[in-house]
Amino acid sequence: MTSFSFTAEQIKSAPPEVRRWFENQILLLLRELTEQRPEPPHAPELTACTTEEAEALFELLRADFAATQVLLELGREAPLGTGPSGLHVLSIAEIKRNLRLPDDRLAECFGAINHAFMRLRNDAEASLFGFDQVNHVYIHETTHRSITALWQKLLRQGAAAEPAASYAPPTFGFVPPNVGPSEDVAAHV
Repeated sequence: MTSFSFTAEQIKSAPPEVRRWFENQILLLLRELTEQRPEPPHAPELTACTTEEAEALFELLRADFAATQVLLELGREAPLGTGPSGLHVLSIAEIKRNLRLPDDRLAECFGAINHAFMRLRNDAEASLFGFDQVNHVYIHETTHRSITALWQKLLRQGAAAEPAASYAPPTFGFVPPNVGPSEDVAAHV
């Protein structure tokens, strides 16, 4: 491979056809860079988590509020969407922003989730997610759908547990006085 360096003055003084060729080459390179999405560097086979396993995983993690929140974030629809080979891609920065977790706590949560998943599967090699060098986390598309289904189930259970709308707060025998504007204030309006 051979490379060349040109100054801005050399490019400006080049014939129009050469300048257009430079422009096309640069645009092709930029388009290539923006269209490529890096694969997870240590691409182990990511394990698909079923809906039942997602529910069991949630129960195992229930005592760790932050880890359960990170687990549920994996079910969020992300602008990155589906990645290579049926993997769902999420931004680690977006997860951190949504949950307001520092890096070390987020890493602990990912570790706790994967450790609980390995125990659930009884498989020390089970890997629920992978990471790349540009701060993305990859999960199997089935895992994403399972966690989304868990999230929706939790929302339905929460809505069913809410009290009826006719609930009236207790007064405890105290009735606050009706305070309104004085006549002087009302006259100036």
